[in-house]
Amino acid sequence: MPLKIDLENIVEGKNDATNFSTQLMRIVFKADVINKAKLHSVFPNLVRTVQAFMDTGEKLDLPYD
Repeated sequence: MPLKIDLENIVEGKNDATNFSTQLMRIVFKADVINKAKLHSVFPNLVRTVQAFMDTGEKLDLPYD
């Protein structure tokens, strides 16, 4: 399942998605710049997916890190 599906579940408010990537995406949405950079060093595609959505509303279809 690509990150796009997890992002859509979060954006649509589906709280039943509790896998690791959805939980991590929720953290990235709340993270400050410093912590987001730290997360990006380990999970670059996940952070890019969230950041692209926050900046443009685009839902990237990237694979899991």
